[in-house]
Amino acid sequence: MNPLAPLHLSSDHLHVSILPRGATLAAVRFGQDQRNLVIGFADTQDHLAVPIYAGALVGPIANRIKDGLVDLGGTRHQMARNEGGRTALHSGPDGLHAQDWDILAHAHDHLDLAITLKDGDQGLPGRRQITATYRLKGDCLTLDLSATTDRPTPMNIAAHPYWRLDEHPDISGQKLQVMATHYLPTDADNLPTGQVAPVANTGFDFTTPRLVPLTPALDVNFCLATVDRPTPLRSAQLTGQDGTRLVIATTAPGLQVYNGAFIPALNGCRDDGGDLGPYAAIALEPQGWPNAPHHPGFPQITLYPGQIWRQITTYRLTPAL
Repeated sequence: MNPLAPLHLSSDHLHVSILPRGATLAAVRFGQDQRNLVIGFADTQDHLAVPIYAGALVGPIANRIKDGLVDLGGTRHQMARNEGGRTALHSGPDGLHAQDWDILAHAHDHLDLAITLKDGDQGLPGRRQITATYRLKGDCLTLDLSATTDRPTPMNIAAHPYWRLDEHPDISGQKLQVMATHYLPTDADNLPTGQVAPVANTGFDFTTPRLVPLTPALDVNFCLATVDRPTPLRSAQLTGQDGTRLVIATTAPGLQVYNGAFIPALNGCRDDGGDLGPYAAIALEPQGWPNAPHHPGFPQITLYPGQIWRQITTYRLTPAL
């Protein structure tokens, strides 16, 4: 198996490509349209070499953990730090995004992937068995994630595709709506302060659709709920200038929105020959609230033996009329 060889799914509306390395969503296209609606690279090795986690599953703890430290049952666990030693971002350099997943099943409309993390991998306890199923039906792509463990361990996996719904070089003309009335303010290390703040009268109010601002401040978690939801609920909508529309529904209690302010400038690297650069696309990442082990008032992410952690997210895409 070549972990960088894309595996394809198709329906009467969409074509999708996924890499086993990182269980990475590398392409989403309408029918025979060559326009890729997510960031994909001409050289698939760049999905790991360009450090923006484009399309990958990140975890086992998505987002940032302060000092890379997690305390469980009186034992402190040290994760690899990868942001100047201040945080562990997406579980460090060897997280799920950098791992080669096993292919369990592959048909034209679904792909089942799996990976086992040994006790101590990423500095965390437990033998963790994780599965990811991509299903494609009509205009909807579904991602179904699950995990089990034989020891208590934190679990908070997120999908990290960057969406670009039109041909413009940046996302300033795209409109975003997020179904959340509160968000998590962050400190200088982009870690939540512990406050849960209303979006009203702030630059983070997307309760009605509005243009995506080009500001590095837009890299925050929106609070969709305080617990995982049993079924996916409509959580975000993104609309391109030409009318192309993405609707995300998820069971996750949080949605990290990152407008790509620090995407590096690279010429001609995309799979369509296009350039990459700041604000070229937007990441919308369903997940648990970040840095939860350091904030007892947040929804907690500890998975215990005998439990099944699960997250279901749907991406429904409508082309321009």
